[in-house]
Amino acid sequence: MPVLDPLQGLTYLLTVKYVLVLIAIAPLIAGSLLVDKMRRLGRALRVFAYAYLFFLVGIDYLWLHILLPLSYPFLVLLGTIGLAVTLYTEGYSRVLLGMARPLQIIVEILSVALLLLFTSTLVIEFVMYWILTELVGFMIIIFDGTRESWRAAITYLVIGALTADFSLFTLLAVIAEKVGLTTLFSMTLQSIIVQGISVGPFLTVLILLGFIAKSALVPLHFWLPDAYTLAPSPASASFSGIMEKMSIFGVLLVTRLVHLDPSVTVGLFLGLGTITIFYAATQAMLQTDAKKLLSYSTMAYSGCLMTLVAVYVASGMTLPMYLAIIMMMFAHGLSKSLLFLNAGTMEILANTREIYRLGYLARIDRNGAFSIVMGGISLLGVPSTIGFVGKLYAIIALITTYFSVGAVALPAIAAFIYLSSTGIVYTLKYLGSYYGGYKPLISGIRKYYLLDIGEAVGVASIIVFGAAGAVYLYEIGLSPYIVVADLAVVAALGVLLYIIKKRGIWYREDEPWLGGAYP
Repeated sequence: MPVLDPLQGLTYLLTVKYVLVLIAIAPLIAGSLLVDKMRRLGRALRVFAYAYLFFLVGIDYLWLHILLPLSYPFLVLLGTIGLAVTLYTEGYSRVLLGMARPLQIIVEILSVALLLLFTSTLVIEFVMYWILTELVGFMIIIFDGTRESWRAAITYLVIGALTADFSLFTLLAVIAEKVGLTTLFSMTLQSIIVQGISVGPFLTVLILLGFIAKSALVPLHFWLPDAYTLAPSPASASFSGIMEKMSIFGVLLVTRLVHLDPSVTVGLFLGLGTITIFYAATQAMLQTDAKKLLSYSTMAYSGCLMTLVAVYVASGMTLPMYLAIIMMMFAHGLSKSLLFLNAGTMEILANTREIYRLGYLARIDRNGAFSIVMGGISLLGVPSTIGFVGKLYAIIALITTYFSVGAVALPAIAAFIYLSSTGIVYTLKYLGSYYGGYKPLISGIRKYYLLDIGEAVGVASIIVFGAAGAVYLYEIGLSPYIVVADLAVVAALGVLLYIIKKRGIWYREDEPWLGGAYP
């Protein structure tokens, strides 16, 4: 067999990659176009496309080795959340719009853009697909066409997108100075990593600026609450669950491509991330709009992930801190995407997202009642959920790293504790719309079944990834009681689900009487 020269080898590599990626893209686009005319076929094509991403990761890890290992967790997260969102979007659009295709196709295009970004091989691909994803996000935010959505979308484009473009082109200039402009466009990400390019403090700030804005860290944070709140709920689930993780992917990749100034990198992410956690978590407790509450919570978790990145860089990019970032990314992405889907259901059933105007939604949406509990307890870090695994591993990694890096880890630990404490408050506040109440709500509305299926996929992912994470924690030497506790909680949740589905949920409301409620 003849040996290929470097250019032929690169052409072959890109051809194989794009053939594999096209196998996912084609059914996604076709399925979104057929969503109204041939419902079952369109649905099957989209489900196949997202399930195929797991296969793509598997065959590349075992045999092909075309993609960066960094891409694997992001593709798995995209496949999991995308599967839930695609089913939910079809039902959501059909109820609100009478047809699914207008929203379905733009949601799937967002997934296509993210897929292309996470499978980037060349540095120029990474830049182009990042810009493409930002533009698709802009189109989704203006989907409703209202004055408020246009304002939110333009703010997003100026703050979130343009700053990222500025940073990306700065990165290209730094690399081009080292390897030459003509060589830059044919260089793979892997080949740039071995160049050993270093930059000073000023260029470090310029390169990281866009990722700070994309993560909505203070002071470049104000685009996120309106953008996530005004976008359609399925899109908000994708934004919070996976698109927001672009910043993590970008930062982890850039720290490998060039040697950034470590003190500036740690100082920026640790300082701004900690401030963002305290600000956004406090704001989340004060919100009355369900989606805005979740949006501020997303901002707080984004700050948490960036503080973990800071400690990761300070520790010399150790494996435990890298795994802590990935596990927290899954914990937040899966939990928050499910809750954003549920917020869409809440709006369909009650025609409002104002929490204090809701109450007892569990009476008319028993499946959603279970979904919101699973999303809530995962966000709180209750055993058997991915939230528990992510938070437990992250705090263990932070405490362990503290003994090697010293006081650098203390702000991250303090902010992490504050985030978990405030999470109890705003999660219970959110749960009040379904259980108990601010305002009793009785309705005969029947929920569309695809909404239930989409939420069910989200619930299953929280439990499955939580179980897998618990096994991993046991494998690295933690107590076997971790697995036992998980099984016990799973059994208890199964009993709860049976009670909700078969026997119903009984409530007692205070009844008026001259002396007050009857005892």
